[in-house]
Amino acid sequence: MKNRKSLIALLLVAIVGLVGLTIAYFANSTSVSNLFTTKEYETTYTESFVSPDNWLPGDTTSKSLVVENTGEVDQAVRLSYTESWTTHNNGTLNGWIHANGTKSTHESASELSTDERVAILNLANTDEWTKVGNYYYYNYKLAPTETTSSFLESVTFNSKTKLDDTCTTTTNNGVTTTTCNSSGDDYDDATYTLTITVETVQYNKYNEAWNLNNTVTIAASKPVATVTGATYLINNATNASDAQYGVSTKSNMFVFSHAATSQTTALTDYRYIGDAPNNYVKFNCDNDGTNCETWRILGVFSVDDGTGNFEQRIKLVRGNAFADGMSWDENEFNDWTNASLKTFLNGDYYNRSGDAADYGLKSSARSMIDNAVFYLGAGAYDDGNYTYGTAEEIYAWERGTETCVTTGNCEEETRSTQWTGKVGLMYPSDEYMVYGKGVETTCYNNPSICYDDSEYDTDSTTGWVYNSNIIEGEEYQDYTWLLSPYSSDAYYSSVASSDGDLGGKSGDNGLGVRPTVYLSADVEIASGTGTELDPYVLQLGA
Repeated sequence: MKNRKSLIALLLVAIVGLVGLTIAYFANSTSVSNLFTTKEYETTYTESFVSPDNWLPGDTTSKSLVVENTGEVDQAVRLSYTESWTTHNNGTLNGWIHANGTKSTHESASELSTDERVAILNLANTDEWTKVGNYYYYNYKLAPTETTSSFLESVTFNSKTKLDDTCTTTTNNGVTTTTCNSSGDDYDDATYTLTITVETVQYNKYNEAWNLNNTVTIAASKPVATVTGATYLINNATNASDAQYGVSTKSNMFVFSHAATSQTTALTDYRYIGDAPNNYVKFNCDNDGTNCETWRILGVFSVDDGTGNFEQRIKLVRGNAFADGMSWDENEFNDWTNASLKTFLNGDYYNRSGDAADYGLKSSARSMIDNAVFYLGAGAYDDGNYTYGTAEEIYAWERGTETCVTTGNCEEETRSTQWTGKVGLMYPSDEYMVYGKGVETTCYNNPSICYDDSEYDTDSTTGWVYNSNIIEGEEYQDYTWLLSPYSSDAYYSSVASSDGDLGGKSGDNGLGVRPTVYLSADVEIASGTGTELDPYVLQLGA
């Protein structure tokens, strides 16, 4: 929902001159109009919120709100909010409960230490908003085209909330039955209203306009990142050994530890998991930062730059797939080092030339990408156990040295086990690790049966990679090529299935392509919070 406030001030000054004498005279009178036209003053604030109609204790509803300066005048921003509860019987509630979950009669601030809110506001970016009195002030000047970070992340219905009900117990033939009825004057079947008021004012007048008496300082610019983007994300990751995926942490990056494989030592990855993490990023922009594409951050990985030097680097995947299906290899041979798709992605697409002149990588994106080793270990489907293995086992065979099994039709072929380049594809593990840490155990343990409406009754829509495997311009989810070949068939390579499970197809099929890159180690996060409305903005380090 977008709301626009516009204030345009036009100042007109008329000057009239020449005063006559009191005797007969020749006279002339001239009017000169001086027009002062002010710059446009305009603000757009955008909120992302889906109103739930069955809000239950413990539920968290995502809600974000950002303010954009769409005018031509520097602005200061503040906001405030009010809350109200209306019962089913049109009564009012104060929105507080005691620590044991029962309804509170909270009236004053003195009870704040013992009472809890029924609706818990989970604020975002609290280091960028300062609370003074009833207002939250954005800490930085909002220049034209700039956007604030999101003020709010979500709202949680306090899980401790209990009904103010009356219960009766009866016993009949040794069976005890307890029946409880609510009065209708409590938080069941009630309506919660959160009203947020956004105010902006000309930046150089905020102190006087808001009568702040210098109690609030709004900086003229937002500080530039002082750490690499990889370090920033790692510092904010959730340790998976300490916390499971849940409503309070689902936007976070999670830590995964892996044992050594045939080609790698024991490594630690930092991945975004679940259905809707805050991993959006503006990428492939014009040199002035406009006309960007939306990409997603898969995570932060320890990457070999091709010389044996390992660095912590951010891994990106294009936000959706190309509209035109492409072959993995037109010759149906699944060695990535010679694949036609590898040649296209690191040729015309990387250089924005030929067929990719309208949608390839721009110079701003190329400047942020560095060489990386992509591992080409192959996996095979186990017909007897109906599986490729768990997501962790898939991770191991991707980084293994197996390229062919003698029982297949590829034993005469030789294939590479790794490749160094700029643009690749997602590994199968990139797709299915997102189900780890309690997100969807069935999909994590056996991606080959992870699909919607299956006999196993799994719901793979909890995986954000699957949710975003969308062919550009189409309304349906389609097959998307992955990097790893099959070890039992020289013609087949891995695909993310249109149903959500892991599969394989002959390389000459025309399927969706989502380019994947490792950013340079010195790339920084200049701004943004990673939400869809406020994606990360990248910059090269000094």
